[in-house]
Amino acid sequence: MRSIKKLWSVAILAIVFVLAAPHKSKAQYSADITFQNFYDELAPYGTWVEDPEYGDVWVPDAGPGFRPYATNGYWVYTDYGTTWVSDYPWGWATFHYGRWRYDDYYGWEWIPGYEWAPAWVGWRHSREYYGWAPLGPGLSLSFSIGSIPSSYWVCAPAAYITSQRINNYYITGPRVVNIINNTTVIRNTYVNNNQMYVGPRPQEIRQITHRDVPVYRINNATRPGAPRVEQHAVNIFRPAVTRMPDARPTRVVDARAYRNEHPNARIASPNRGLMVDHGNAARLAQVARTANPENSRVVRVNRPGAPVNNGQFNRNQQQMEQGRRQQMEQQRQQQMNQQHDQQMNQQRQQQMQQERQQQMEQGRRQQMEQQRQQQMNQQHDQQMNQQRQQQMEQGRRQQMEQQRQQQMNQQRDQQMNQQRQQQMEQQRQQQRDQQMQQQRQQQMEQQRQQQRDQQMQQQRQQQMEQQRQQQRDQQMQQQRQQQMEQQRQQQMMQQRQQQMEQQRQQQMEQQRQQQMQQQRQQQMEQQRQQQMQQQRQQQQQRPEERQDRDHRQ
Repeated sequence: MRSIKKLWSVAILAIVFVLAAPHKSKAQYSADITFQNFYDELAPYGTWVEDPEYGDVWVPDAGPGFRPYATNGYWVYTDYGTTWVSDYPWGWATFHYGRWRYDDYYGWEWIPGYEWAPAWVGWRHSREYYGWAPLGPGLSLSFSIGSIPSSYWVCAPAAYITSQRINNYYITGPRVVNIINNTTVIRNTYVNNNQMYVGPRPQEIRQITHRDVPVYRINNATRPGAPRVEQHAVNIFRPAVTRMPDARPTRVVDARAYRNEHPNARIASPNRGLMVDHGNAARLAQVARTANPENSRVVRVNRPGAPVNNGQFNRNQQQMEQGRRQQMEQQRQQQMNQQHDQQMNQQRQQQMQQERQQQMEQGRRQQMEQQRQQQMNQQHDQQMNQQRQQQMEQGRRQQMEQQRQQQMNQQRDQQMNQQRQQQMEQQRQQQRDQQMQQQRQQQMEQQRQQQRDQQMQQQRQQQMEQQRQQQRDQQMQQQRQQQMEQQRQQQMMQQRQQQMEQQRQQQMEQQRQQQMQQQRQQQMEQQRQQQMQQQRQQQQQRPEERQDRDHRQ
């Protein structure tokens, strides 16, 4: 009986905690999914890479010009706010869950997340342009200014923000940075199902485009795929994501190991506007998907039931959770600030109304005083007219004298202006000389840098020539050994030469070692002694050959 009572008490407490917990909005769907669905659905379209900082991330194989929230898609306005509609079959996941970041080797990487949103981007605007950028890991919709790199931002004229061909109007080059520096962050929030989202308001878009902005509803699709816009609705697959501790990609590439083994196969191209090398991305995907024993150093195959190390992933999720809490706290503070601003505005309006009434009363009094002064002035004017006529004659004489003085002053001013212009011209000439001197110094520095680069290039060429010479020496040694072997066994050598030709095209180093092993097994003790004598002779010849090379150089 006591155990039953304890169970009932625990169950009641659990129900109370569930009811008291804050409600979080979930994407409505009949069945939830896990990260395993992300891993399986996205594997055909890219490569899963194990990042040492962010865990399993996805590198898309989407072409050289790919940018998240810019390529193959457009913006529509829904009851959740500004929503990104992607034409990619994997866009349902990567543009509505998780975050994007640009890696200096792998390019654009997507980090999975649990919460659905119309778009995980930050917004900026001015009178003429809208700008948006993907939010990185740990950033919430209420991001701080400067937390997003300037190279992440995409800008377009505000008049085309809802156009399906918005990609034809993107701003490129250094103009993007100038536009971003002259825009402000959008803090507009939309609440749907107890969840807040950020983006432009339809009223602002109507004022700019002078057209009605249609508001689409969100319908839940039954399977993954590209979102479809039809019958005034956006059909998109957006189930709730639940936690699954043992979820993992079937095949995942070790980021550090692959980068160390292929240092020149960089996918990222930051100097070309955060573009990617499509050829290297396809090479990465081929390595990840090919079941080759040589790839086991960089590719890990996860089998069902194997343990998973989710330590880094859990830390990332804790950071995401902290970002969400900070976002909720910032939104509450914004609401409190809005209420405080409304109260202050009401007090200001009351003070303005009182000041207006006081000004009206003062205006009436001033008007009465002005009328009295006008009557007094009229009487005074009559007396003054006679005096003015007398003063007019004197004024004419003074005017003539003033004109003469003005002419003299003009001549002086002209002389002063000429002197000032000469001084300004001298200063400009000095500035030009300084600029020319700076340019010359820069040119000299560039020339020095070019000379250094040429010297470095020459040194590299010399090193390459030395390596080639060493390879030639090794080839000569191998040829001598082959000639000795040909004299002893002519029939066997023909077959070995065919094998050597095939092996040289496929695997140089490994097959040479195999052939040397076969030769060692076949040769007798006398042949080993001959090889030792040949090696000693070669070691004696190498210093002489190096001295000859030094003399030649």
